[in-house]
Amino acid sequence: MLPLPAQGHLNQFLQLSHLISSYNIQVHYKWSAVHNRQVKLRAHGLNPMDNTKIHFLDFSMPPFVSPPPNPNSSNKCSAHLQPSIEASMHLRQPVSALSPTTKRMIIIHDPLIASVVWDATSIPNAEAYGFHCALLFPFSPTCGKPWEKLSHQQQKYLTSFHPCFTFEIMNFSAHQYEFAKTAVGDLYNTCR
Repeated sequence: MLPLPAQGHLNQFLQLSHLISSYNIQVHYKWSAVHNRQVKLRAHGLNPMDNTKIHFLDFSMPPFVSPPPNPNSSNKCSAHLQPSIEASMHLRQPVSALSPTTKRMIIIHDPLIASVVWDATSIPNAEAYGFHCALLFPFSPTCGKPWEKLSHQQQKYLTSFHPCFTFEIMNFSAHQYEFAKTAVGDLYNTCR
C-alpha cells in the first residue's frame, strides 16, 4: 500500500489494508514513519488490534518545509500538504527496489503519486493498481491533460473546483496521471 501522505488518503488505504488482511493476505503498508504513526493513531472505525495483521514499513523522507495550515485561506484545499506530497516523489527509487524474489506482488497506490511506482511496474512479478479514494468521476474527462490542452468548457468546470484545489495541486495531479497509464487496473472506493 502506497497512499498519498494526507490523512483522508492514509485512512482509506488503512481501511482497505484491513479488508485485504482479513482474508489472510499479507499486507505491507509503506510510508514515512511519521505518516504510519499518524494513520495508526487517527484510524476511524477500526480495531487498533487489527493493525497487528498489517506490516507497517517506514521509508525515510528527505527534510521539507511544512507550513502550518491557514484557517483563513480562501482556498479550502490543504495546500500546506503540498511540500510533503512533493517530497514523497523521492520514493521512486526505494519502491523500484522492492523485492523481486516475492512470488507475486500487488502494489496498490494512490494515483496522485503514480510516478513513485513507475519503475516498479517493470518488476516481472509485480502488478500496480491505482486506488481512487476520492470521488473521481467529475474529473475523469480531464485526467492526464495539461491545463492548456483542456477545452474552454473543461477549464471552466475545473475552475469551479478552485475553492477545493489549488492550481499547483491540479497541475501536479495532471502530471501524475501521465504515469498512471502503467497501472494494470484501477480500484475505486465505493464505501460511504
